[in-house]
Amino acid sequence: MRDKPETKKRRKRTIFTSDQLKRLESAFVRQQYLVGTERERLARELNLSETQVKIWFQNRRIKWRKEHLYAGQSDGQLDPDALSQG
Repeated sequence: MRDKPETKKRRKRTIFTSDQLKRLESAFVRQQYLVGTERERLARELNLSETQVKIWFQNRRIKWRKEHLYAGQSDGQLDPDALSQG
C-alpha cells in the first residue's frame, strides 16, 4: 500500500473579539482601503497580524458590494458601477 501524500494543513479560522470587530468596522466606515502604515498600526492596536487585517478588509469590501448590489436590485435598479467593480 502506498502512503497518502502529506496534505496541506488548513489555517485555523480567526475568531475576532467583539472589540476587534467594532474597531475594524469603525475603520471600514471611515475608509474602505488601508495603506500599509494604517494597516500596520491597526493590526498592532488590535493584536492581530497585518495579514488578518488585510483579509478582513478584503472580505468586508466584498460584503459591502453584495449588500449594495442587492439593495439596487430590490429597488428594481442595478448600479452598473457596482457590477463593474471586481
